[in-house]
Amino acid sequence: MLSVFADSIIIGAGINILLALGLYFTLATGQFSVGHGGFMAIGAYTASILTVNFGWGLISAVLCGAVAASVIGVLIGLPVLRFSHLYLAMATFGFGEIVRAAFSVNDYAGGVGGLRGMQGTTAPLVLGFVTLAIVFSWLHARSRWGLACDAIRQDEDAASAMGIDVRLNKVLAFGVGAALTGIGGGLYAHHFFFIDPPTFGLQMSVAIILFVIFGGIETFWGAVLGAIVLSLLPDLFRFLKDWYLFMYGLLFVLLMIFRPQGVIDRRLLRALRARLSR
Repeated sequence: MLSVFADSIIIGAGINILLALGLYFTLATGQFSVGHGGFMAIGAYTASILTVNFGWGLISAVLCGAVAASVIGVLIGLPVLRFSHLYLAMATFGFGEIVRAAFSVNDYAGGVGGLRGMQGTTAPLVLGFVTLAIVFSWLHARSRWGLACDAIRQDEDAASAMGIDVRLNKVLAFGVGAALTGIGGGLYAHHFFFIDPPTFGLQMSVAIILFVIFGGIETFWGAVLGAIVLSLLPDLFRFLKDWYLFMYGLLFVLLMIFRPQGVIDRRLLRALRARLSR
């Protein structure tokens, strides 16, 4: 029983890491999205339909879901990423609601009753996807593309003046983030064996945002840490029962007061590297 419980915790945390990294790529260019629940739904439903109705293998179905989410992300990003700040948040929120409504009226995808019958996933498979996502994020952070994204996040006008194609980099980051979120959605569906449209509503999008905000948006390690910590908190705070949400909210209030940049920032990473190199 303990091993089953441990596997469930590992799978849940791994899926959340993928979701957090998906949003991180969008935030890495200074864009704030409230619609990543929609990309998660696209990945979840695509992978589930392929495995349940067509007998596809889980890995190929999940990757196909990632491609579908990425393509939709690029198509949506082309017009939507012209907006900024509140307007972008409202546009991406609208996208997420459109996706949820579309699956609600689609009987082939289960409609409002949801879709079931998916096969299960395993902790090694989830950890494999997580490892690849972290390696990709690490390479991105050290690449010219990663430096361009960081320049756009810090000062879009200055980045444009330096010859960086701001719109192209934003759209690419949005597409990559959608793909990672789609992978998380596909694995989520095959972990819980059931999905329905309300699962991917505003509450899911906000949860993904909290992962990244808690860990910090300056580095992808912040997204990873935030997803792990907030995945474990429900089990750690279970003894509080009715006081759980109070402690959860208090944690974020204290974080915003003492560490508004998140738990991890670049200054902290540099300090850790300096100490480890001694």
